[in-house]
Amino acid sequence: MISDKQPVQDLTGILVAHGLKHVVISPGSRHAPIALSFYNHPDVKCYVVPDERAGGYFALGIAQATGSAVAVLCTSGTAALNYGPAIAEAFYQEVPLLVVSADRPDEWIDQGDGQTIRQSGVHAHHTLASFDISADGDHLDVQRAHIRKINAAWNIANGKPRGPVHINVALREPLYLTVEAPGRAPQRIDVIASIPQLPEADLIHLQSHLAKAHKVMLLTGLCFPDAAVQEAVQRFADHTNVVVLTETSSNVTGEHLIPCIDRLLMSTPDEGLADLVPDVLITFGNNVVSKKIKAFLRQHFTGEHWHIDPAGRALDTYKKLRRVLTADVAGALHALAGAAHPAVQAETPYRTHWITIDRKLALAQREILDQTPWSDLAVFDLILPRLPKHSVLQMGNSSVVRYIQLFDPRTDLQYFGNRGTSGIDGCTATASGMAAVSDRMVTLISGDIAFLYDVNGLWHNASRENLRIIVVNNGGGNIFKIIDGPSSTNALETVFEARHDLTARSIAAHFGLNYYAVANADELTATLPQFYAAGQGAAVLEVDTRDVANERVLHQMFKQLKDRITQQ
Repeated sequence: MISDKQPVQDLTGILVAHGLKHVVISPGSRHAPIALSFYNHPDVKCYVVPDERAGGYFALGIAQATGSAVAVLCTSGTAALNYGPAIAEAFYQEVPLLVVSADRPDEWIDQGDGQTIRQSGVHAHHTLASFDISADGDHLDVQRAHIRKINAAWNIANGKPRGPVHINVALREPLYLTVEAPGRAPQRIDVIASIPQLPEADLIHLQSHLAKAHKVMLLTGLCFPDAAVQEAVQRFADHTNVVVLTETSSNVTGEHLIPCIDRLLMSTPDEGLADLVPDVLITFGNNVVSKKIKAFLRQHFTGEHWHIDPAGRALDTYKKLRRVLTADVAGALHALAGAAHPAVQAETPYRTHWITIDRKLALAQREILDQTPWSDLAVFDLILPRLPKHSVLQMGNSSVVRYIQLFDPRTDLQYFGNRGTSGIDGCTATASGMAAVSDRMVTLISGDIAFLYDVNGLWHNASRENLRIIVVNNGGGNIFKIIDGPSSTNALETVFEARHDLTARSIAAHFGLNYYAVANADELTATLPQFYAAGQGAAVLEVDTRDVANERVLHQMFKQLKDRITQQ
């Protein structure tokens, strides 16, 4: 049973023919022809998320887990606007979303009709393309144009770079008429794309330049797990004139890597920073979490920055960009890795210098953490090693993701987080969407403000047996006590931190989730096994650190680490 409207039949049929398997629907009426057609398609799994903002992030989580495009579908009016935050996040994460919004016929725009706004191109700034389709198209040429647009939407969303595409469908009443079978078979148009490679002449020039460099830094940004990239990075890291800096959101681990950037840079005395500056900086991936590495390179780095990006985007994050390598990341790294000159390697202590400092800091940090009182820092030290093996960690934004960067990553975990725009909205919804399709345990570690902000991320009809949420409740946005600025004002607690006395208990009960609360280290270590027990089902664990000066504990750790390095 599908809509009787031919453009709707083409829309659903073509997208499914391309491989669409998951559709997130928010309730309404104007999108009924599309909703019914997806809902009754045997090859599509539909999820209902009433809040469109949460629905967009829910779809983002599914796409992160599957690596495939996901569609979100809403009615007309402001419903479409609520997809904005998730669309922006998908745009900067390069996650393929097909944003399908129903609309009123064009002649009713700005005519006082209900749920009618200017929807055409409304998300143009954060989508790769926008297409308008009218269900009135009876002429074969108009129908053929619709077919081209629908195919283009899929192919662009899954191209280089991947990202969100908006399809706005103007629908005229009646909306609920159906037929048993489509009027024609879906007409699929495929784009055959090759993997971009560096031209031979350019590669020789790059290799020659790299062979003369005594200090090469490879800095990895946000990436989804990729075995080919992992192997290429490890090969690149084998050269002694190369240091590789990673973050958990890079999903790259291995020997000779520096995984805790802030721990090292914040603990190194100013006079020791000059020895860490590279001659050549090579980057790939999207956003980097560490503000310290950005400041360090912007201030001290004077060499050449090369950015590897298959789509050829020029990310001049460090203000020294000289070359954009439009190539497959793994292939480019393998090609460049062969350029290290034996003579250079023999005389270059660059990698050894970084690793020596990092290992000393890791040992010192362990000693400090063993003596650290109950605090946010101690909480992460207790939780991270106890996450289930081979599971997924969704990292909440603000202080949560920054605390996680202070600990060596686990090789058996996959790390995700909404670091495209780095907003706190949507963390719970994204984790919920991922859990709905993943065969792994999915843990979201969230701050209290982010959790409260995204309550509707729990309002959906999907399975969540493998979802666990850990809320670190320090009574407000504690990040504003850590960063410079807010503490110097008279509005720290009211305006910036948004201090509160709320807990997650009633929210967990409202959505039928098991709930646990702990307020010290012994309770936390004793509760985690039960929290993750088989058959437990979705649960919230609230960790109370509200009466602790968390920022002082964190700053004290960095002071102690710097003192250790200075004394050696």
